[in-house]
Amino acid sequence: MSTAGEAGARPAKAGRLHRTSIGALALTGASALRLILQFAMLPILARLIGPAEYGLVSLAMPFILLANVLSDGGMGYALGRQKDASPLLESTVFWLAGALGLALALFCCAAAFPMGLILHQPRLPVLIMALSPILLLNSLTAVSNGRIIREGRFAVFAAGDVISTGAGAAAAFAAALHGWGAWSLVAQQLVLWVCKMAWVTFKGGAAIGFRYRFEEARGLLRFGFSTIGAILADFVSRNVDSLIVGGVLGATSLGYYAMAYQIVRVPDMLISGPLYLYIFTAVSRTAHEGGKAAIQRLATAGLRLGSSALAPLFCGLALIADLAVSLVLGPKWLGAIVPLRYLAGAGFCFCMCSIMATTLMGLGRSALQLRMSLILGAVTVVVVAVAVRFGLGPVSGALAGGMALVCGYYIHQLAGDLKMPRLSLLASFAPAALGCAAMAGVVLLARRVLQNAPPVAELALMVGLGGAAYLAVLWAVARHRLLADARAFAHAQADKPSAETTAETAELTEMAAGAA
Repeated sequence: MSTAGEAGARPAKAGRLHRTSIGALALTGASALRLILQFAMLPILARLIGPAEYGLVSLAMPFILLANVLSDGGMGYALGRQKDASPLLESTVFWLAGALGLALALFCCAAAFPMGLILHQPRLPVLIMALSPILLLNSLTAVSNGRIIREGRFAVFAAGDVISTGAGAAAAFAAALHGWGAWSLVAQQLVLWVCKMAWVTFKGGAAIGFRYRFEEARGLLRFGFSTIGAILADFVSRNVDSLIVGGVLGATSLGYYAMAYQIVRVPDMLISGPLYLYIFTAVSRTAHEGGKAAIQRLATAGLRLGSSALAPLFCGLALIADLAVSLVLGPKWLGAIVPLRYLAGAGFCFCMCSIMATTLMGLGRSALQLRMSLILGAVTVVVVAVAVRFGLGPVSGALAGGMALVCGYYIHQLAGDLKMPRLSLLASFAPAALGCAAMAGVVLLARRVLQNAPPVAELALMVGLGGAAYLAVLWAVARHRLLADARAFAHAQADKPSAETTAETAELTEMAAGAA
């Protein structure tokens, strides 16, 4: 009987794995489509709205995003890990999350005017109040999100991302053409979240009744609050700098800073889905079935592959920031050039920290990862708070330096946890470093030679020459090593995952989608 049961379970597990894999690929494709749409809209909205209006909304959004992390109590992720959920449990979670989201929306409205006074921005309170319904909209999707995660139907999230992003972009464009200014971005967010809630609720298929029993959700809340702790730490590291910059330097400077930060996040948002998921599943499977040496090889290979893929994007962005900003965003955004150059370095370090964090999570070291997230957030707050008084360029450079130090500490901790030499992990950055050195030399020399060329032609040539130089060096010095790294991950992915690993993979995929 047990043999027959196991044989019957294998097709179900294989089907779930196939559905999860297809959904993860769909999420990656949806992220690419969303980013293409956002990148197409970015120069249009930037020219229509301007740095001051953009900065004002960037000052309001962190308050909403912070509350949004708390709005469902982490119960969406908790439901996603359940083998099954009764109608009573789903109804309880729906009403509990909805009440929490409504309470947070009202709290944001009450706190809006004090925050406007503290930050000396009289228009800020109305914007915060207008954005507060997002908290209720997000909280009402907790049950449907949990169902979709549990069933591995990540293609639903992918379709919802495309639909909501398209509708939000259309609303922002129409509003900006009519001179709405900052309210164009508010309209974009509200339309995006209404569409997302409607789609997820429709596809989730949850049957909500007028029933409530708190005891049913007590265990979910405990898990949810633990999840929220890690997400909050990550949120602080990625958003509190905007509050400090806006509060000290004003909305216009924050507009430059926020635009630069949004641009450097694009490579991470585009590649993070497939790369982080691939690393997580490979490491978790190897941790269950392989030895210490195999895990060490995967950790080194993940850093080498990740740095080789991401380094040319950030290095190239720093080298041609002046051309890209002036051509794409227009003359009103020239103040974003200096922060963009520095924040490109910070963006690369953020990505490397995320890869190492994914490795730690794959190893089951969630406590260590939470501690590292707290350190990352604390360094961000301290560095930005100290350097912001010196101006936009210095604070961006200081943040890049601080993130480099945190990245080095991540390497130290990961190597210690894996019981391997620190230099072995550090050496995995060598191919990317050599390639970036070649790219920088070629681009800087070519820019001196072609300084009188038309800007569009110069930008295209710099991208082509820099990319060719980087790939040539990588081919010459590391092609065999990189191919071996890819084969190591392919071998780790070949084995069928356990049910526990599949559940963890599903949770990580949804967290990555929500973060993006």
